Amino acid sequence: MTLLATIGVIGSGHIGEAVAKLLIDAGNTVIMSNHHGSESLKGLINALGPKAKAGTPAEAGQQDIVILAVLRPGVADALAKTPNWTGKIIIDATNELPDSRTDPAYPGSELVAHLAPGAHVIKAFNTLFARYITGETAAGKRVLFYGGDDADSKKTAAALFEKMGFAPVDLGTLKEASPMMEFGAPLSGTHFIQTQE
Repeated sequence: MTLLATIGVIGSGHIGEAVAKLLIDAGNTVIMSNHHGSESLKGLINALGPKAKAGTPAEAGQQDIVILAVLRPGVADALAKTPNWTGKIIIDATNELPDSRTDPAYPGSELVAHLAPGAHVIKAFNTLFARYITGETAAGKRVLFYGGDDADSKKTAAALFEKMGFAPVDLGTLKEASPMMEFGAPLSGTHFIQTQE
């Protein structure tokens, strides 16, 4: 799986847009999608430039790496648009708010893994406010916390995060990472910088 790739982005809000911009800056092409339809993406696609294309959630989900950046109530519908997630990496940027837990048996990113069987789910980006999804800063690299269950997929994701300008920090499995990363958890809304030596 090459790091210079076409990456699907499901969700075109502030988080999806910020992540897409860094993916493009790192040399990738992105397929942007949302539940409103491709016509609603024209302004965003123009702003992101020629390496951004408008598509459907199903088209975004066909890519080897997919960013999931929708509101929590829309997770199930967004994932259902792709019939086969086997072997794909889903980078889950969603947040489970107190009033948005849809299934207590599957908290945090465990719900994404349950709804996308066969996918390798990586939790990332959800601890950052959209305006801080900037990768490198004048003071150093922005720390990006992440977690996941598949070692090879985590290596791929970490390399991608580094290419985007972040300093990735592995918090372990989804079960270990989610309680530290979800909304209201200790790392939620924290914006650390790895300073240059």
